[in-house]
Amino acid sequence: MPGKLEFSFNSSRLGDFPLDKEVMTIGRKDGNDIRIENLAVSGHHAKLLTIFDDSFLEDLDSTNGTYVNGQPIRKHPLKNGDVIVIGKHELRYINESMSTGDDDKTVLIRRQSGLNPPPNPSQHKPIDMPGSSREDLGAAKLQILNGKGAGKELALEKPSVKLGKSGAEIVQINKRPDGHFIVSLNQESEKNLLINNGEAVGSRAVKLHNHDVIEINKLKIEYYLTA
Repeated sequence: MPGKLEFSFNSSRLGDFPLDKEVMTIGRKDGNDIRIENLAVSGHHAKLLTIFDDSFLEDLDSTNGTYVNGQPIRKHPLKNGDVIVIGKHELRYINESMSTGDDDKTVLIRRQSGLNPPPNPSQHKPIDMPGSSREDLGAAKLQILNGKGAGKELALEKPSVKLGKSGAEIVQINKRPDGHFIVSLNQESEKNLLINNGEAVGSRAVKLHNHDVIEINKLKIEYYLTA
């Protein structure tokens, strides 16, 4: 199960925050999931992304920085007992049921300077078999539709797959019992880095359907279920 944050100030416990949402924000302004009223805290200071039992912390270019166990961080996978310091407040991460296996896989996607026109999707889409209404998630794949890698495929075999540049993943696809869900790891207010079927995904976790077209920085990828 997801963890929680124990919130304290000057060693005085102020309360707990369960990490029960995929995306939670920390900051001074209204609208943050965890609001800290202190001038040392930026309006939107940091972000927490929780996938299954694991949580990841990201600093949102805050003025005074975000620290974990005394070290400044940009992005940090949280471990049980980690102490987050924001301004003069502490948030201790508690999660005794974290997954320890290597459940994710990072896929490197490099942007191409000259993108080729996307091929005809009908050349690559599988034929839907009549009478097969239940989605076979084990047979789900991604296929690149444009650029030099057009036509290449990736089978979604693991519970979690990250897409992006090495060390700066921007998209994650998670396998759940009811389908695959895509979420943006870098939710920049002025950039729509992730688009699904022409619509910006934003901070939502969006369920993927057969033949959905995903756009990541102008790179187009199709999600499909093989027969």
